[in-house]
Amino acid sequence: MKSYTHACIAYIVGRLIAGKKIFSLYDYAESREIEIDSLPDAEQLTEFNYVGWSYMSGSPSISRFQYSFKTGDSVNLAIKGNSFIGYIRASSSHFIGTVRGDSVYLYDQKASAHFNYRIIGKAIDC
Repeated sequence: MKSYTHACIAYIVGRLIAGKKIFSLYDYAESREIEIDSLPDAEQLTEFNYVGWSYMSGSPSISRFQYSFKTGDSVNLAIKGNSFIGYIRASSSHFIGTVRGDSVYLYDQKASAHFNYRIIGKAIDC
């Protein structure tokens, strides 16, 4: 998995689960703030409006999404409540995690590594 991919996943699940407009993420592992505009897929991420998403039906309590990055990676997500699981096709990486308040906890099974981010943003206006 490319190094920015974890931040992109944290951004996506933060938008879907926490319902926040995210300006940046604080990466606890690197002790630094990541500006969303600095990510390779920033334009596509910040214009987040489900364009490029395909929603897959499933259990009423589980939402499934597929998202394609400009870089060619494709992410499958299954979300139930505050928890999510996913798969990145290009690298055959599986990940699981939760969103609690402004925190995103992500575990990458292929890398056997934990990633923790804090969302810096505001609630999305309806």
